[in-house]
Amino acid sequence: MNKNHKSGKKNIYVKTCAFCGDTFYAKSNSAVFCSTTDKQKFYIRKKTNPQWYSHDPNEGKKLPPGTVTSWEMPENKLVFQGDKVTLYQKLSEKLSKEQLIQEKEYVENLKPFSQTSEWIESSVQIFTDEDFMEVFRVLPSVYKLYVWPWDSDNEKPFI
Repeated sequence: MNKNHKSGKKNIYVKTCAFCGDTFYAKSNSAVFCSTTDKQKFYIRKKTNPQWYSHDPNEGKKLPPGTVTSWEMPENKLVFQGDKVTLYQKLSEKLSKEQLIQEKEYVENLKPFSQTSEWIESSVQIFTDEDFMEVFRVLPSVYKLYVWPWDSDNEKPFI
């Protein structure tokens, strides 16, 4: 969320903190965090949290500051980031009605990663015949959906 407000000669920018999700007012358009405490917490978490597996799926890629990534899915597989209602619309395009109802139970129980710092409590993996997907709850009102199609040599892994 970037809205410019002019008060006198100075621009004030309305931003959303990349760590906690709170709205804050910044003097600079490039501000990412609402406080130095949140900035420190983000970088401490980034350094101390080991990858889920032995590799970093985003290794060698430049990501915007404050980007909270999945431990297993590369950011180039991100197809959606936003609210829960829109997330369910996106999932309904990929899942059958029955599977969507089942997966909703798991999505509803996800806790925001910004509060828990636990990937296991903040994400759920979904498997279909065509795709490997992950829903990741980054902030209280922000979800990410990653979709990674199965390789062509293994088109129907569950049949």
